[in-house]
Amino acid sequence: AAVVASIANQMNLDSSVLTDLLLDRERLMPTSLGHGIGVPHTRDFLLPAAFDMVAIAYPQTPIDYGSLDGEKVDTLFFLFASQDKNHLHLLAKIAHLSSREEHRSYLSKNPTKKALLEYIKHWEENVSKSLALCS
Repeated sequence: AAVVASIANQMNLDSSVLTDLLLDRERLMPTSLGHGIGVPHTRDFLLPAAFDMVAIAYPQTPIDYGSLDGEKVDTLFFLFASQDKNHLHLLAKIAHLSSREEHRSYLSKNPTKKALLEYIKHWEENVSKSLALCS
């Protein structure tokens, strides 16, 4: 609840509305990717055009999140995007990043915001180089 309140405050929104939207989405189907990664998000969300946000939270105790693999979630990527295309693109990036053990291991160390942004930037550069070589 404190994480959602903080996110709502940053986005200048009512935290109870944001919580309800996220919970409504989770009731449809848990948004766990497996391996301890959860992606709470909502597409029923009115954001200003060109607004995308990903906030990462590390619960003090891993939480039961309805994961298909049965693992508790220790890393949450809260995702908000103003357009479906951006929403799906960010979901795909998070899924791709969390698909490899080396990245999940890094995430489990609760890196600082600066360190995590550098790590993701480096990862994205490597993905871009790999895609360019395949073209």
